[in-house]
Amino acid sequence: MIDRARINLGGFIIGRIEKEGRSFEMLLDPERAWDAKKFIREEINRRLKEGKEKTRLSTQELLENPDISIDLIFESFTVFEDLRRGKKATDGDMEAVFDTTDGRVIACHILLEGEIQWTKTQREEEREKKLKQIITIISKNAINPQNKKPHPYQRIEKAIEEAKIKIDLMKNAEEQVEDIVKQIRAIIPIRMEQVEMAIKIPSAFTAKGYNIVAQLAQIKREEWQSDGSWVSVVDLPAGLQMELLDKLNKLTHGRVQTKLLKSN
Repeated sequence: MIDRARINLGGFIIGRIEKEGRSFEMLLDPERAWDAKKFIREEINRRLKEGKEKTRLSTQELLENPDISIDLIFESFTVFEDLRRGKKATDGDMEAVFDTTDGRVIACHILLEGEIQWTKTQREEEREKKLKQIITIISKNAINPQNKKPHPYQRIEKAIEEAKIKIDLMKNAEEQVEDIVKQIRAIIPIRMEQVEMAIKIPSAFTAKGYNIVAQLAQIKREEWQSDGSWVSVVDLPAGLQMELLDKLNKLTHGRVQTKLLKSN
């Protein structure tokens, strides 16, 4: 597999991490690595939503996680300085950067923090999926401030194309919307419309109701009533208003009380 000049990747892809002026590379299975990165991203987002103090995964958590098999993701645990030329990393460099020469641990660092050279098909499919999600979010939550009407899906898509916006494959669509709206503002008049709403959830549904509200809206003020009910004033994108109301009505069997305070 290795000669003195080049290495044949044989269907695998390269994962790389650069630290302290040194480069470390390993071979990965593209599909299994893709699934692992999605799992890591989803786990981080879950911890963020739950308000966990520690959101990042450690190498030990990755090694012990039953949903991720490092042995199947990586072709081997040989660590290279320049994989395509078959030049292995030295024990001294690995010790200096990672405090270990264990390829499994360094493999976890690459999955968690490194750069992975995804296949062209993976990049194209994920970009198309993310782009559709982003346009859908913008079309539901943004308006043309000149006529107060939403922009059609196709107009937003064309503006993103004209602005030559790069979609980040490893970020959630929601995380990219604000920056993309700023960039296409030079092409079409657009702004995200927010609404302010008062909500009262009966005591029997406050735990689950609070979680629903927190996931879709920003809680500006809140108060617990003497009867155990929860009252709040929240901000949320206009396009999420119906989704929030539907979920709260379904949870409380129509007993939730809401009032639209203002939109802007």
